[in-house]
Formats: sequence, C-alpha cells, structure tokens
Amino acid sequence: MSLAFTEMRRSKLKFGLLAGAVSLLVFLVLFLTTLSTALVTSITGALDGLDGQVLVYSDSARDNLQASRLDPRVVDKIADVPGVAAAGGVSLATTSAELADGSNDLQLVAATPGEPGAPTGLSEGELAQNRNQIAMDGGGYAIGDEVTLSESDRTLTVVGLLKGAQFNAAPTGYVVPEVYDEVVRAANPDVPFVPLNAVAVQVDAGADPASVAQAIGEDVPDTKGYVKSDAVDLIPGVESITQTFGILVGLTFIIGIVVIGFFFLILTVQKMRSFTLLRAIGASTGKLSAAVAIQIAVVVLVAGAIAVLLTYGAVRGLSTGIPVSLSPGLVLGTVGAVLVFSLLAGLLSIRRISSIDPATAAGAR
Repeated sequence: MSLAFTEMRRSKLKFGLLAGAVSLLVFLVLFLTTLSTALVTSITGALDGLDGQVLVYSDSARDNLQASRLDPRVVDKIADVPGVAAAGGVSLATTSAELADGSNDLQLVAATPGEPGAPTGLSEGELAQNRNQIAMDGGGYAIGDEVTLSESDRTLTVVGLLKGAQFNAAPTGYVVPEVYDEVVRAANPDVPFVPLNAVAVQVDAGADPASVAQAIGEDVPDTKGYVKSDAVDLIPGVESITQTFGILVGLTFIIGIVVIGFFFLILTVQKMRSFTLLRAIGASTGKLSAAVAIQIAVVVLVAGAIAVLLTYGAVRGLSTGIPVSLSPGLVLGTVGAVLVFSLLAGLLSIRRISSIDPATAAGAR
C-alpha cells in the first residue's frame, strides 16, 4: 500500500489528470442515465404509477392508450372475470388551461380515489375527492392554488401534489370522473357517453397478472389485456428513448474502462525495469499487483466523488420542466461497476507484472 501511495504522491499531475478524465466519463454516465430516467418517467409516470397490475384497452387501439375507447359498462364485465379482485376506469385527455408556469396544455386524468387506476405518486396533500378539486404533477403549482380549465370554465383548487406521475412530459392533473365528463361534453356536446381509455385491474392474491390479462381479452369482447409493465413499454417514444440513451451510456462506460485499462498498462510498461529490480530484491508479484489495484481503486473512487458533485450541480441547474433527481442507487451502482470493470481491465497490467523474471535484473536500470 505504501508503494502505491508513494508513487501517486510523486506523480500527482499524472494521476490527477487521469482522475479528471475518468470523472468526466463517470459524470456523463450518471448524467445521461439520470436524464434518460427522468424523461421516460415524465412520459410514462401516469401509467406506471397507477394502482393496478393489469390494464385493459379496446382491441382496436393498437396498443395505444390514447386511441383506446371503452364503454364504461365494461368495468363490471371485467370485474367478473376469474382472477380479478377489483377494476376501475381510467380516462385521459389533453385540455387547455392557464397554468402557473405559463404553459397551456394540461394532461387531464380521471380515476376514482380508492379504486384501481388511482395514482400512487402522491407526495403532499391528498387526491381530488370532488368536482372542485385537482391534484397536480408539474405546472408550477402549490397546494391551495387554483387551476381553471378553459373548455369547461371550471376552477379547481389544488389539494395534492404528485411526483413522477406526468404523462407525455406535460403537466398532469388528476380529477374525479365527473370533472373529466364535463370537459369532454363541453368539447363534444352530442357524445352519447363519455368513454374510458382503459380499465385498471387489481388481480387476486397469488394470481398471475399475465394470465388474468389474457383471460380478460378472451372473456370480454372487444378488449385486450396487458400486464402494466408491458403497457408502459408500448407507449410511443419510450423504446427509442431508452435505446438511444442506452447506447450513449454504454459507449461512454466502455470508453472509461478502456482509458483506465490502457493508462495503467502503459504505466506498467514504462516501469518494467523498476518492477524487475523490486522483484529481484524480494518484492512479490502479489505486492506489486496490489499496488496497481490500489491505484486503480483510488483513481476510480476520487473520480466518482468528483463526478457525483458535477452531476448533482448539473441536475440542480436544469430547467427542463420535468422532475430530475440523482438516485443514490444509481450513484453506487455506476461507481461500483466502473470500479469492478476497471480492476478487471487492470489485469492487463498485472499480467505483465507476473511475467517479470527477476533474473533479468542485472540488465535493469
């Protein structure tokens, strides 16, 4: 250990530059992953966070929630399917409102509190209980503020704030079904009934959600059931965002590991004569290899700490309109993965050290 730190003290600039380069690469991994997660959550949060394990659309919707139209009477039919513990309707529409942050588009979601389909991301206050209340995610609101829906000209009081419950990366308001019905009928006075977009289902304890979803599609005409996670993945844009950011993060991660591996390999090659002399005077291969491993660990941990500070500052400075936060789990997972793979890359250097023949020390300088 003293050998590793002695060299690092004598070569502060060299190791400092490496730590700086690695910190930037780790920062990119953390920042891109955080941004990707926030973006996907802002698109899918309303669906992913609702109460229920299964979602049911109309079979003509082509796997698209917004294209789905269901007669409200289908809720009772779905509730009678074996394996279904409870069912509740979910309605969603884009409407106009003068929002506190200056935007005009509001995603309006209707579900009955306490039933499947109600949101679970409440962070403050309560869900709307009557036609004069609304719970908001986004839009710059605080509890007690008012939201006026342009189409129905109804003013609602914000009684709850949600987190991670937006849809299509837009401010999202949660209301009781009666308010949603008013908005739809204000825009379409002659509509015979206000359709549901989906039915959320709680399955019986021990029941398989996939089997229940299949049974609903078979037993209830003109419907198609989905496990909730599958429905979330089918939201337009989610797959492309995940793949794009995944490629960027993967390439950045690989570049970071390659940089560390080749740096220490080059450093080892440059010090082969010194290592040979150390081996000749009794230093074991294990001791020299441990010195390299310790240096790799120190560089990665210092770089990780710098990267976390940079990412935290970048996240705090973002004004994207979507909630972005740095996850401790992501930090630990990313830094841990970089450390493990960097140590594995360091095996290239350790292999060179293990191949040293102390008998050649006579020619070493």
